[in-house]
Amino acid sequence: MVELGAYAGVFFPSAAHELYDHTRAWQAYDRAAATLGLRAAFYPLALLGLELEGAFTPTRTADGSFAALWAARGHVLAQLPLYSVVPFALLGGGVLATSASPLGGDVDPALHFGGGVKVMLTRYFGVRIEGRGAVTPATSRDGGRTVHPELLLNFIVTLHRPLRDRDGDGFHDPGQRSRKEDRCPGRAGVAALQGCPDRDRDGVEDDADACVDEPGLAARDGCPALVDRDGDGLFDPGQYKTPPDAEDRCPAHAGAPAYQGCPAPDTDGDGLDDLIDRCVERAENINGYEDDDGCPDRVPIPVREILGTIQGIRFTFLSAALTEDSAPILDRAAAVLAEYPLLRLEIQGHTDTDGDPELNKRLSLRRAEAVRAHLVTRGVGADRLTAVGYGGEQPIADNDAEEGRAANRRIEFRLLDAVGRPLEVERGDPQ
Repeated sequence: MVELGAYAGVFFPSAAHELYDHTRAWQAYDRAAATLGLRAAFYPLALLGLELEGAFTPTRTADGSFAALWAARGHVLAQLPLYSVVPFALLGGGVLATSASPLGGDVDPALHFGGGVKVMLTRYFGVRIEGRGAVTPATSRDGGRTVHPELLLNFIVTLHRPLRDRDGDGFHDPGQRSRKEDRCPGRAGVAALQGCPDRDRDGVEDDADACVDEPGLAARDGCPALVDRDGDGLFDPGQYKTPPDAEDRCPAHAGAPAYQGCPAPDTDGDGLDDLIDRCVERAENINGYEDDDGCPDRVPIPVREILGTIQGIRFTFLSAALTEDSAPILDRAAAVLAEYPLLRLEIQGHTDTDGDPELNKRLSLRRAEAVRAHLVTRGVGADRLTAVGYGGEQPIADNDAEEGRAANRRIEFRLLDAVGRPLEVERGDPQ
């Protein structure tokens, strides 16, 4: 950066000055004189500059004669660039000279020191106020050195002054008419947020991020999405902004909103929780009939009448073909199943023990499947019926007698529970 300036001020010649021709009589200068000067500075670093200047000071000697003082000097200037206000200090050297009719001409070496402050009114223009002391030889009568104080007011112009970026994030401090103005000039930030910091890189600036170290969502003030480990629709506790009525008291166990995410109780111990149990204090009796309502019930008489061994179902010899007189019996069973659409049946085929056991088992299964197929043709859903063949494994009579073998060749209907297990409900069972 280059800085040019013009200044005016007050120079206070020392009463012990040595600015005169020794062949002439010594005189004092006026105690204060106006001074004018020009300067040019180059700043290779933001904190450090090199400056050259020249000054002219018209004054008078003690006898009222005109005298002129002039100076040429250079110095090193150290500054603290706070952009609009810049304090500084300087140290340098040069010459201080006089040209006065009563004192003759003289040039003395001079050291100088000082400090002040620059105030930038715009990016390019500003003022500079400073105080200095110029150290020159003292009169031969006193010996040593003497100091000439100065007070100066400068008007400065800067060229190629860089835009200020205090936090070094590539965005410029406000007030500089920059297209890349920093919204957070004191803290390094990211481009997406115009120079504001985003520690967790989630797109939510830190000042607005309630979870600055966890990437999150803008809609959640920068916090992660709510977690529901057990998938019951209520959120694990301890998370940011969880609605009070949506916090899960049992985060590891799926539950119901009515119990704040905990499993609902089962007061009567029938396996149905109180939320779906229509009879909270009376246990369901599992009998294949309305087992999912939680209330004890009775299997209706029409249903009980089609359970167990179904009399009158016959097949042609050694085959799975139903006889014609079996159809009305199965049609009545289909009508009952249509009236109670939630019932599920296991159709069991049984044989006597004559013949090969494996052949008997396959025959009993084919006969059970034939009954199932007939019921399906009468409108009973196939998914409600299961066919099983037991062969001669479950006799109900003596296989050594013809009458017993005839009784063992049978079809049985059994109610199934909700998971497909057969239930013991006989025709006369009041349950």
